Amino acid sequence: MEAGYDYLLLRGRLQRKFFGYSGIIILVFGALLLATGGAYYGYAAKARADLADLNVTIPGASMVQNLAQNRVQAPVTTTTDNFSDSRPSAQKAVSASSGQLNEPINALGSAKVLPSLSSVAINAKQLYPGEALSAASWSNPWSFEPLAYRAKVLLQGFSPIEPGAIQPTGALGAATRIIMPSIGIDSTIGELEIFNLGNSRAYETPDRIVGHIPETANAGEAGSSWFFGHTESPTLGEGSVFFNLQQVPGKLRNGEEVFIITETGQTQYLYRVTSSQVVHQDDMALYETGQATIHLVSCVPRLVYDHRLIVTGELVAKKTPS
Repeated sequence: MEAGYDYLLLRGRLQRKFFGYSGIIILVFGALLLATGGAYYGYAAKARADLADLNVTIPGASMVQNLAQNRVQAPVTTTTDNFSDSRPSAQKAVSASSGQLNEPINALGSAKVLPSLSSVAINAKQLYPGEALSAASWSNPWSFEPLAYRAKVLLQGFSPIEPGAIQPTGALGAATRIIMPSIGIDSTIGELEIFNLGNSRAYETPDRIVGHIPETANAGEAGSSWFFGHTESPTLGEGSVFFNLQQVPGKLRNGEEVFIITETGQTQYLYRVTSSQVVHQDDMALYETGQATIHLVSCVPRLVYDHRLIVTGELVAKKTPS
């Protein structure tokens, strides 16, 4: 009897300890959930409040009109891609017109002048490009180039488009590639399918590509072209092709020009970004401007995704193979 009584006492103590520890664990877990939820809602409120900074519109006349009036024959380049050093003490080592070496460089205004190299010394050196690139860039050397330099190269060779020379809607094929050199976007384009949900219809979500709404104009045509891409897709894993699209408003505020390049076959079309706008997901709707425009859409803010960032550009030039 005494042994059975001792067992009952021991079991009672163990049960009390178990329930006591369980209660503490539940309280700690609940506190962590409350703290996490509070932190998320605090972040979401702050992120939504900051969305107003993404609304930017470039003032001034239409770039299409300016290019048509001026009939610019030189390649279209951004105004910010000036690679000359603005410091008065810095000197260029190579003359762009002659391709000959000038005086030795006076680096950073210091008194020490860098010695020049003879042609014999230069010829004696062997070049191994692989050593100058990170291993991650060997398969795609473009990824190692500074974005400003890449933008300067990609924007060469475009010719302004007269407004009357723009093709009507339906005249061109679907674009297959989109590039925004200044922010590092380079993606293939796919046509989004429409799913019949019974009482409604919905477009498929783009999976690691930029999706074009097929009912809208194709790139390069006289109409509004609409393209969608993920800012990020942490749950579905559908890529983040438009992750850098949020950099556009800041560049516009700083007075930088941002360009969008689309490829249709062998022809490239150049758009100049004119505005960025944020709308709530419930207010998101496709619209037609009546002009040759492009509209890029992604979800904002990060981890909330209940608004849409719309970056709009106007067609200014095209490039065809010679």
